[in-house]
Parts: sequence; C-alpha cells; structure tokens
Amino acid sequence: RSNFFGTVQHLKKEIAAEIASVLAASANKNNDKVGLVIFTDRIEKFIPPRKGRHHILRIIREILFHEPQGVGTDIPLSLEYLDRVTTRSTVTFLISDFYSKDIRRPLSIAGKRHDLIGIRITDPRDLDMPDVGVVALRDAESGGIKHIDTSDSKARERYASEARKRADSVRDMFRSLRIDMVEIFTPVSYTESL
Repeated sequence: RSNFFGTVQHLKKEIAAEIASVLAASANKNNDKVGLVIFTDRIEKFIPPRKGRHHILRIIREILFHEPQGVGTDIPLSLEYLDRVTTRSTVTFLISDFYSKDIRRPLSIAGKRHDLIGIRITDPRDLDMPDVGVVALRDAESGGIKHIDTSDSKARERYASEARKRADSVRDMFRSLRIDMVEIFTPVSYTESL
C-alpha cells in the first residue's frame, strides 16, 4: 500500500507497473520466460514463467489492474515463495520502496540462488516533508493516523534525517550483500537508471 503514494506526476505504483512492463517486454524480445509474483503482506498473485506475446500481455494487464487485498509489505515472504516455486536460478527484479522489516537474511539467501536486482522507487516526500501546517498522515501499511505540525522545523529535520538513514541503510545493505540496486525517483525518468 505504500506504493499508492506519489506527489509528483505519478504514484509509485504506476512507476513500478511501467518498469515491470518494460522489463517483461524486454525479456520477451530476448525470447526469455517471464513470470510474476505480486505481494503485499501475502502472496496476491503468481503467474508461472512462460514465453510469448499473449503471456506478456497477460502479465502487463495483471500488473496494471491488480488491486491488492493485503495492506503491509512482506519482502521475506515473497522471496521465500520465489524459492519454493522456482526450480532453477532466475533473474529476479524486486520492485519496491523497501518499507519492509527483516529483509537482510532473505535477500542474502535469494541473492545467492538468483541474479537478484532490487529496484527501489522513491518519491520526494519519502525523503522530506514540506512546511504546510498541521496535517493528518495515514500510514499506508498499518492504516494508523498521526497528526504532525509540519511548520515545526525540528519535526521536518527529524523526518528528513530518519528518511536519509533508512535510505542509506537499504543502499548499504544491498551493497554489502553484493546485490545490484537501481534507485528510481518518481519525478525523474527511469529509462536512464534502468
């Protein structure tokens, strides 16, 4: 649900759908099989890998129109599921904003078995909060609501500091595990980064 957020031209969900569609079409052009796992705090949809134009169109349709039932993000669950349903090593693109807990060990295991590439999608408001007065913020993952006075410069600085720490922590984790990560920012075209 945290991907149902965006302050620029697109929601993070829309950028993720575009990237996944481009990757699927590219794989199809190379005559590779393509599969899909859509997850929240549960496995929402699994389409086994296959080749072919009709299969790719089905995957793109699922990516674009899937409405999630779960609310959280469970990356470990998705990686464990990937290991159960695949019989061989794959090239796996994990597209997320990486707001998930305890992902280091599952990433390490998946990174050893698969050619894993993380694609992190970030919106400018994930990193800093503008001064717009008192706002009610809903946590997309838990549904909880918190009121914040954004005119308080110390609150904005704490938010930005925590966001930087979180972003640096994810980046450092990928680097230390020797797993590639591509960072996508919603206001910038993702084509060059890919």
